[in-house]
Amino acid sequence: MTSARPWRLACRMQEAGLYVLCGLLPFSKAAIEIAFGVLLIGWLAERLNPATRWQTVWLDGRLRSLAWALGAYLAACALSIPLSDAPSLSVRGFVRKWLEYALLFVMMAELGARPTLVRRAMALLACSSLLVLIQAISQEITIWRTISHYDSRFVYGRMMGPYENPIDLATYLMVVVPVLLMFAPACRPPLRRAIWTLATLLIVCVGRTQAQGAWVGLGVGLVLLAMWERRIRKAVLMTALVALSLIGLWLHAGGRLQQAVTTFDRGFQDRLYMWQAAWGMIRDRPVVGHGLNTFMARYLDYWVGGERAPRYAHNGYLQIWAETGLIGLGTFLWLLWRMWTGWLAGARSALDDRHRMFLLGMVAGLLAFLVQSAVDTNFYSLRQATLFWALAGLATGLAVVIGQRGVQQTRTP
Repeated sequence: MTSARPWRLACRMQEAGLYVLCGLLPFSKAAIEIAFGVLLIGWLAERLNPATRWQTVWLDGRLRSLAWALGAYLAACALSIPLSDAPSLSVRGFVRKWLEYALLFVMMAELGARPTLVRRAMALLACSSLLVLIQAISQEITIWRTISHYDSRFVYGRMMGPYENPIDLATYLMVVVPVLLMFAPACRPPLRRAIWTLATLLIVCVGRTQAQGAWVGLGVGLVLLAMWERRIRKAVLMTALVALSLIGLWLHAGGRLQQAVTTFDRGFQDRLYMWQAAWGMIRDRPVVGHGLNTFMARYLDYWVGGERAPRYAHNGYLQIWAETGLIGLGTFLWLLWRMWTGWLAGARSALDDRHRMFLLGMVAGLLAFLVQSAVDTNFYSLRQATLFWALAGLATGLAVVIGQRGVQQTRTP
């Protein structure tokens, strides 16, 4: 009895952290910090309790190679600190970014091994995305009605919702849409139709952000869903077609269609400059890099054009290479590969269709994130990176537990 109560309290704390994260992530950076703190306290309480210390999904043999990959990438980040051009910046980036994201990933994997919590997390994501949709549409109506063109909220002239810029909104929606599409079949018919409608409207909002990287990422995610799950192929295609039609009409009515589809705008040109700067850094120190979290500090030394101010690379993989060298990039890609193979292995061996669809929805959203990361700053934005590592953790834990059940049931005579 003495150990049961603290264990239950630790579980409730982790659940609360998960719910806060899923519900408030788009609206508050402070909520992310609070949720992380609550999750960490609950997780540490479980690890320190002798009765629950070894009750962890990370002791499963199928996660051994993933754990090694995660440790290798963190080691590569730590190795870059003594070799860094600015060690203090590297220490800050290691502790305040990558170490925290790694802990979040580890903790969320524990929660992902409880499929009931995954279902609740998806329901909260649906509710949260509905609120995001309402705010984004309200903002759009205000843009159409506003007289002043100097309102800082509308500086981009594109939909932003609760975010500071349209690309961040597009990234969030791009990841959530596949999750909702695979969550809907597990719901009753009236709610299922409501979620499909919500997903369609969210795709329209992605179009209104005019974030082309997110369009490509979401397209890849939806294509994979249609390939993976034949039963929802027609529904996915119809959703995409309806959404594309609405996007075209919306952009055409606002006179933004040509601007939205052009690939030679100012943003694209700026990215070319930033990628050239990143390649300059890589050429100078290709193996060990300039040090974790130093890209912006060194950017002006390699500036070739565009805005003369510290910038991110707008390509997460180039930035990791520039900061931590081939060692860091190689271990990071190894980590992503081990996550990917683990997710697909869990989906292949799962006997429960509902949990399998949950997993595939998260995997499609995460893949869309990785695709867009090649042209944006996803891994270096707090809310976007938190969304990725939280969902990646849930997918990892869920893949292990549903794969384990599938194997056990297969072996039962």
